[in-house]
Amino acid sequence: MSRYCGEKIVEPILHAAQHWKEVALRSDSSVFEQGEVWTLPNLEALDQHFVNQPDEGEGNFYEKLEAQLEPTESRVKQLAAEMLWLMLLCPSNIGESKKREGIKSIWEWSGEPFPQDSAWVADDVLGGVGSAGTSYNTNRWRELVFFIRTVIAFKRLIESERDKLLSDGWGFAQWIEQVPECDARQLRHMLLFLLFPDDFERIFGGTDRRRIVRTFSGKTAAQIRGLSALEIDRNLIEIRKQKEDEYGTNELDFYVTPLRDLWGDSKIRTWLFSWNPKNWVWDSLADDRAATHEGKTVTHRWACANQDVSTGDKAFLVRAGEPPKGIIAIGNVVSEPYEAPHWDEEKAEKGEVRRYVDVAFSRIQDPLQNDPYITESDLERIKVDKQEWSPQSSGIEIKQRSAGILEKVWEKVVEAAMTPEKKKVNGKIADAINLILYGPPGTGKTYQLNRLVEKYSSRKQTLGREAWLIQELLDARWFDVIFAAVYDLGGEGKVNAILNHEYVQLKAKAMGRDRNIAQTIWANLQAHTWENSSTVQYKNRSVPLVFDKKPNSVWSLVDDWEEECAEQIELAKNWKTGPKQEVSHQRFEFVTFHQAYSYEDFVEGIRPIQDEETGDIGYQVVPGVFKRICQRAKADPGQRYGIFIDEINRGNIAKIFGELITLIETDKRAIYSDGGYLKAGMELTLPYSGVRFGVPGNLDVYGTMNTADRSIALLDTALRRRFQFKELMPDAGVISGSRGDGYIEDGEGGVINLRALLEAMNRRIRFLLNRDMTLGHAYFINVRDFIGLKEVLFNQVIPLLQEYFYEDWHRVQLVFRDVGPAGEKLEPQIVCHDTLNEEEVLGFDHDDFDDLTEYRVVDPDEITPDAVRKVYEESA
Repeated sequence: MSRYCGEKIVEPILHAAQHWKEVALRSDSSVFEQGEVWTLPNLEALDQHFVNQPDEGEGNFYEKLEAQLEPTESRVKQLAAEMLWLMLLCPSNIGESKKREGIKSIWEWSGEPFPQDSAWVADDVLGGVGSAGTSYNTNRWRELVFFIRTVIAFKRLIESERDKLLSDGWGFAQWIEQVPECDARQLRHMLLFLLFPDDFERIFGGTDRRRIVRTFSGKTAAQIRGLSALEIDRNLIEIRKQKEDEYGTNELDFYVTPLRDLWGDSKIRTWLFSWNPKNWVWDSLADDRAATHEGKTVTHRWACANQDVSTGDKAFLVRAGEPPKGIIAIGNVVSEPYEAPHWDEEKAEKGEVRRYVDVAFSRIQDPLQNDPYITESDLERIKVDKQEWSPQSSGIEIKQRSAGILEKVWEKVVEAAMTPEKKKVNGKIADAINLILYGPPGTGKTYQLNRLVEKYSSRKQTLGREAWLIQELLDARWFDVIFAAVYDLGGEGKVNAILNHEYVQLKAKAMGRDRNIAQTIWANLQAHTWENSSTVQYKNRSVPLVFDKKPNSVWSLVDDWEEECAEQIELAKNWKTGPKQEVSHQRFEFVTFHQAYSYEDFVEGIRPIQDEETGDIGYQVVPGVFKRICQRAKADPGQRYGIFIDEINRGNIAKIFGELITLIETDKRAIYSDGGYLKAGMELTLPYSGVRFGVPGNLDVYGTMNTADRSIALLDTALRRRFQFKELMPDAGVISGSRGDGYIEDGEGGVINLRALLEAMNRRIRFLLNRDMTLGHAYFINVRDFIGLKEVLFNQVIPLLQEYFYEDWHRVQLVFRDVGPAGEKLEPQIVCHDTLNEEEVLGFDHDDFDDLTEYRVVDPDEITPDAVRKVYEESA
C-alpha cells in the first residue's frame, strides 16, 4: 500500500487530489470555488502566453509569470494559481505559509479576492509528503510547461477515454509517456502518486528511484539507466510486493525503517546481545525494568564480541540459557567498544579482560513478571538471512532484513501491548511542581534551593543520545553543525543527505524549527565555499572557506579544511562518540529576577549578534533561559528538569512571563510524543520566532521571595494562583553555637545564648514592624565565638535594621534594649545616643529649634558580652 508514509499524515493531501480529479479533470470546475476554470480554452491560453512565449529575462518565476499572463482573462490567471496549488501538494521542503503566499499572489492577479478560508489551502493539505529537491523549484517553469501540456492532451480526449484513464493507474502512466520530457519531470511522479496512491510510490527524485531499484533488484547501473520511468515504476511495485510478503505487512515505505535502512545513507546497524541468567545474576533487573517502564533509559556495560559496533547502533537483548528465552530488551549503543576486566570476578582477578560496549536500554521486559516479549518461537519464524538467534557469544550482527522484521515484531508484540500510561512520555511523569519559598531574609530560602538542585543533578549520565545531542547542538553554530554532518558523511554529500543527517535534524529540533532548514544549509555551504570554486558564484563569503560543489551537486571538503576546522573536527568526533559515562549532568537553570529583567531575557528576544568572521552586526531571535531549559526538558522526557528563580518578586511577573503565565499551570503542561509532537496540554505561538511552544510536564519551577521586600499579599494575582507557597520563618532551634545547644563562649568566662538573642530581637521587630521583616536564623547559623557574633551584628544585622526602620535609630535601640521606658540609656549600649541641648548650643532659647538627639553605633571593640546579654535578659 503505497499510501502509507510513516508518521506523515497523508490522507488530507490525497483527499485534496481526489477532489481535484473529480472537479477539474472529470469536469472543468474550479478547485477553490464555483465556476469553470479547467477548460480547454483556458489551458490553451496558458499554452499560448506561457509555454510558447518563454521569458528568459531578469526576474523570478512569479515576476515573469505575471508579465506573461497579464493579457489573459481572469479565469486563466485563476487556473494558473490552481495548477501551482496542485504542483505544491507533494513537496514538504516548502512551508505551508510560503505555498499559500505563492498561490494567493497568482490568484489575486485575476482581480478577485483569494479564498483564504478554503479547506483546500489549509495547513494539513499543504503539509507535503516528501522532499522534491531544489531542482523542482529551480525548474518550476519546466514542470509547469509539462503540467499544461499534460492536461491539454488529457482534455482533448473524448470523455470515455478520460474516464478509463482515471480508473486505471497503469494505463494513465503508459498514456502520459507521450507528453514531452515526461521521464525528466518530477511532477510526473507526483501526479501518479496523487491520483493512484496504491500503485505508485512517493519517490519523486530520479536518483532515489534508480538507487532503490538497483539496491533491491540486483540490476547493474547500466541496466538501470536504460529503464524508462514506467519501467522503474513496475520494478518498484514488484519490490514492494516482495517486501510486504517478507515483512508480513503492507505498512512499508521506502523512506521509513526498515526499508530505508536497506538502501539509504543510514550507517546504523543492529546487534544482538545475550544474557544468560545461569552465568550472571542481574541484581538490578527489577529496578531497571521499572525505570524503563517510566520512560527513562538505563545504561549497562555489556559484553560484545564484535569490534565493528558503533555509537548510535541499535541493540536487542536476548535472554538465553534457560527458559523463558527470547528478546526482552531494546536500546542503543552509546559507546565505542572498549576492554575492561572480565565480568566474572574470578577471571578478572587473573587479569582476564573482555570487550564491552555501553548499551542504553529504552525498554526492558521481564517474562517472569508476565511482560510481553518476543519468544523463541517468534524468532524461529524469522527465517530470512538464516539469522542466528541463539548465539554462542554476545554482540553479533542482526542482518538488515532480519532486523527490520524484528522491529516490526517488537512493535506488534511489545509496544502494542503497552497501556497508554506505561508508554514512554505519556504516563509516569509526576505532576509538575510550581513552588515559591517565601519568608524573611536569612531563613534558608537559598539553602533550600541548593538542596533542591541536588534532585536535578546526577553523576551517572542517563541521558539518551538524542537528548544529549540536542543539548550539545543547542548553542552550536549552524556552520559547525553542517560541517560536522559533511565530515561524518565521509567528507562529501548532497544537500538532501546533509539535511537528513542526525546533527542537522536535531539542531533544527533544538531550535524549534521545522522549515527553511535546506535554505540554511545552502546559505552556509555557499558562504564558506573556497574562492577557486568553478561551480559556486557567491559574493559574501566568510572564512573558513572549506566547501566546494561538484558538477553533480555533491558538496565536499576541500583545500586546508583539516587545519582550518580543527575545532569543528573535534566537535564532530565528540558528537559521534556520544554521551560519556560518569560525568556530571545538571538538569537545571538558575536565574535571579530584578527590576530590569524582561520577557526578552527570560523567554526570547531579538538580539544584535556579531558575525565571528566578518565582524558585521546582525539581528537574531535568541532564546532566553526559560526557553532553553524547556527545550532540554522536551528532549529528555524521562527525567525531571528544574528552573530556580531567586528573588522572583523583584521582577515584573506579567512582563517577564507574558503569555507563558498560562502555560506553567500544571494542567496545561505539554506532553510530547517521542517524535516531538504534542499529545496533551497546550502550546502557544511565540511572538518573536513565531514557533509553537509549550512548557513540558517534566519541568519544575521554583522561586524564592524575600518578604522583607514585598508581602505575599501584594504579589501578582496570576502568579499566586499558579504557584504553591511554602513559608520559611526564623527557627532559632537550628542555631548550634559552639557547643551544639545554641550557646557560645563570651571570652570572659561566660556564655551567650544565640537562640534567645534571635527570639528576643524578632519579638520586638514583630511588634514594631511585622513578622515579614524578622531576622532569619541563617545570620547566626555559623557563629562559633564572640568575635564572630560581633561581625554578624555590625556587618549584617545593624545595617538591615537601619534599612527596616528608615534611619529611625530610636527603634533600633528598642530592638537592642539600649533605652528604657523614658528614653533613658540602658548600659552597656550597642547603639548609643547623646542629646544636644538647644540653649547650650545656641546660648539662648530659639523658637525654631528643639533639642537634637545624635546616634552612633559603638565600635566593635567597645561592645561587651553584657551589652548583648541584656537584649534577652529582662533583669539586665
